[in-house]
Amino acid sequence: MQPYLWGIPSYSIMASIGLFAMMLALYFRCEDLSFKEFLAMMLFMAVGVGIGSKFLFVLTKLPKIVDNFSIVKTIHIIIESGFVFYGGLFGAVAGLCIFAKAFKKEVKNILDAVSIGFAIFHAFGRIGCFMAGCCYGVESDWGFPMLHSPEVLRIPVQLIESICLVGILLVILSAEKYVRGRKYSFYIYLGMYAVCRFVIEFFRGDAVRGIWWRFSTSQWISLFILLMFALHMIKHSIIYGVGRSGNKS
Repeated sequence: MQPYLWGIPSYSIMASIGLFAMMLALYFRCEDLSFKEFLAMMLFMAVGVGIGSKFLFVLTKLPKIVDNFSIVKTIHIIIESGFVFYGGLFGAVAGLCIFAKAFKKEVKNILDAVSIGFAIFHAFGRIGCFMAGCCYGVESDWGFPMLHSPEVLRIPVQLIESICLVGILLVILSAEKYVRGRKYSFYIYLGMYAVCRFVIEFFRGDAVRGIWWRFSTSQWISLFILLMFALHMIKHSIIYGVGRSGNKS
């Protein structure tokens, strides 16, 4: 059971603050959307988060589901399962893509505008995780005791990740102001978070993350994202190099 503040689960409080801060920030960033379009965008994104985060968590439980498989047990696992951030992120992206298609908006522009919202909400959410004692770090000589094991100190990976997310937010805002506007905001967020999450996973102490060949599910996803970035950069550099060569000739 997680701790309560004012009779409300502490994680719920931080998640609600994060949601409000995200919506406030996105409302002013998405100035080209009408209020109804903005509400529709948030709805599509929320549905995507719910479906995606549950779906990916269930995937991490496949061995348990397959073992003595039954429909009742599978439904119970789905209902009782938690949420996986990457699943929620990809679900949100899918929801935003559907929204953009339905309302005839440019997908890239929507993702770039919403990118800071992901960082804002997630930063508050990780503080909520710390307060609730979930997503905890490994045992250490320094740190904080968690609710489920108050007798040991653990590395506060939740707070470290929250600080990383604030750093990512500041980098995005700085790049938008001093470099090329919002052109690369979503890429900056996705790439920086993939690096952050890959490293932090080594210091996670909870065992519900799914471990596949020494790496967690989130680490494999982070590696896949970084691989896609590398291939994109190589492709872009080749095309750019060919273009420059053609111009010289």
